[in-house]
Amino acid sequence: MQDMVLLADAINDVNLLGIRVNGLLTTTVMTVMVSISTIRAWRKTQSVLAAGGALLGGVALWYAVMTAPAFRDSVGETIKPGGAPPVTEGRGPAVVRVVEPVTGTGSGRGGEVL
Repeated sequence: MQDMVLLADAINDVNLLGIRVNGLLTTTVMTVMVSISTIRAWRKTQSVLAAGGALLGGVALWYAVMTAPAFRDSVGETIKPGGAPPVTEGRGPAVVRVVEPVTGTGSGRGGEVL
């Protein structure tokens, strides 16, 4: 029983470490990356417009990184097969397309009716 408690504590410690590393990456590293890209764009072009574009692009990327879990979790709630029967044994509902040739066109000339 003692081994299970130690294993649970080790898993909890690794989980907390992962949360802290994720927080470090999304705050500190993203701040540094956005700042460096803005400064580099301004130095390279000497244009406030280019630096502003780099800043807006970096902030947009930062926003996408911060809200990625929300988007990931909402996809399963939004996209659901409507009215389809449950999939069993790896087979789901199929779509069959029947093509009938038009009379007088001969084979290979097209003219199929859907």
